[in-house]
Amino acid sequence: MHSIFANRVAVVTGAGGGYGRAVALALGAAGARVAVNDINPDGAQRTALEIVDAGGTAVAYTADVSNKLGLQTMFYSILEKWERVEILVNAAVVRPQATLQKCDEYEWDRCVGVNLKGVFLCTQTAMRAMASTGGGTVIVLQPDAQRAGSVAYAASVAGLEGLVACAARELAGSAVRVELLAADGAPAAVAASVLQACAVAAVSVGAIA
Repeated sequence: MHSIFANRVAVVTGAGGGYGRAVALALGAAGARVAVNDINPDGAQRTALEIVDAGGTAVAYTADVSNKLGLQTMFYSILEKWERVEILVNAAVVRPQATLQKCDEYEWDRCVGVNLKGVFLCTQTAMRAMASTGGGTVIVLQPDAQRAGSVAYAASVAGLEGLVACAARELAGSAVRVELLAADGAPAAVAASVLQACAVAAVSVGAIA
């Protein structure tokens, strides 16, 4: 897949660990220029350095995906550096464990803010950039809600289906694709699925030969 992803600009949120890290490393290995995002600066930097040490191109960006101003500032910086965004992988996630009886308002707001609002903000910002520079692909990773005991987590993950379905209808016929992928199983396998989905989407809109 190296020829497909060579020099394409990819943004991966939550890339300091877990599925986000695996996706960022896979994209870097495939030749993409990777904007590695995480709220934890050390995590983002570690992943970016792994990509660079392996011969790839990556820059770490620290931003909270639930904060619109900080998020847009990050995208402006990416566009200033690489002039476009062609792939966005929404992988940032928080997993609180509080049950319905014990979940407080802060935990609810934080969980829905990152897992659902963050995907909305990232997707909206990226699709605007993609639409003006030839198109692109947005991947939303959906964790398995059944694995957590948190009502906030389950609600936020379930909401991703509606968000992606609506976005896909709105963007139908355009050069921007939005797809929901299950984040379940080994990180390497999920990363492979993401790259496959991006490759198929790129071919379908004529972004590559």
